Amino acid sequence: TMQYPLDRLHYAIFQLLFLALVPSIVAATTAARQTGGIEQKLVEKNGQPSLPLLMQARDAELSSVTQGSLTGGTHAYSEKCAEIKSRFLKMASPNSTDDGGPWTSLASLSKPYPINVEGHVEKQFCFRITFYAPASPATAFDLLANVLRRPEWDELTERTEILQYLGGSDSINYVKMKAIWPTAARDSLLLSHITSRGSDDDEEFLNVGQSVEDSRMPEREAEGIVRMEAALAGQLVTRVSQSDRMRLGLEGENWSKVVQIADGDMKGWIPKSVIRFIATQAFPKSLTKVCRQLAQTPSRKESLLLRDLLARPANKPVRDLGSAAAAEEKPATPKAVIASSVAAPPAPAAVVRRRAGWMVWIRLILRYATPAIIAALTSLLFNMLMKRRS
Repeated sequence: TMQYPLDRLHYAIFQLLFLALVPSIVAATTAARQTGGIEQKLVEKNGQPSLPLLMQARDAELSSVTQGSLTGGTHAYSEKCAEIKSRFLKMASPNSTDDGGPWTSLASLSKPYPINVEGHVEKQFCFRITFYAPASPATAFDLLANVLRRPEWDELTERTEILQYLGGSDSINYVKMKAIWPTAARDSLLLSHITSRGSDDDEEFLNVGQSVEDSRMPEREAEGIVRMEAALAGQLVTRVSQSDRMRLGLEGENWSKVVQIADGDMKGWIPKSVIRFIATQAFPKSLTKVCRQLAQTPSRKESLLLRDLLARPANKPVRDLGSAAAAEEKPATPKAVIASSVAAPPAPAAVVRRRAGWMVWIRLILRYATPAIIAALTSLLFNMLMKRRS
């Protein structure tokens, strides 16, 4: 019979679940206590939440600015922007072997648009993607570097948000990625630096970013979202020369060469099959979608994105959302509290917390129990096959 192996398997699954869930339960309890403290501050003397009071609290939160004096394009992250710009240019260089190499090819397409995906041999999640887009550098850059438009072409991005304009063309951006089964959803908070160099006929555009921490956008571990760390990310967009157009068989004059870097730590558990899917399928699919969209876009010499960023006031907190779905979300203001302040009487706080607690438990189980469930099913199938043979 299979009674003994199955019992032993159940015991192993219980141990895995216990070790995986205990740290998360502690973190979820801490987050719930912090949320409870915030809700208590937003309650008037009669015990009912007030919509104006909620909005004032949110405005006050967004009014907290990054520490450091800002004068023009100078801010607390100015030196960091210069550092990551230098590192990016080294990694983007095809001949770089000190900081940017060595690289190995993971996927390559020639049609409908040339795309080449390379992986770093010493880093699990470090990619360099080179592709050619049918548009001028300014036009291609405006689509790729605009974080609010990223969900339009990136198959892995769910929503984006600009947390704050720092000054010049720098900002702090929030990006939430979709969950790829069997892994959890990921998000990141990025310092973004956008710039250009060169003449009008040979202008280059650079968008580079790196993870930062900000108390206004804490980690959302209690919701089952893993905060990944981006060591370096961005794009370098340049004009394709006539000789390269002839070599690659590109028709027309308006073509851009884009070198994109993604170097980071996904954090949490992620199988190699998911990483391979991202490198060999998700990246080429998203960039092909970009090229098709750019092929229908009129080309221009001036970057409208860079012009608009430089015209914005420095150190301005914002809540610009990148999609309609994101606009419906109000992360800092519970939907149940808003509805109760303008319509029906609010549900008891204990009921709201109980519902949130059940959701936290479901997310935790789905997030951490997936590897154990897969292992259990695999072991069970193996035992059944061995039993049939014996």
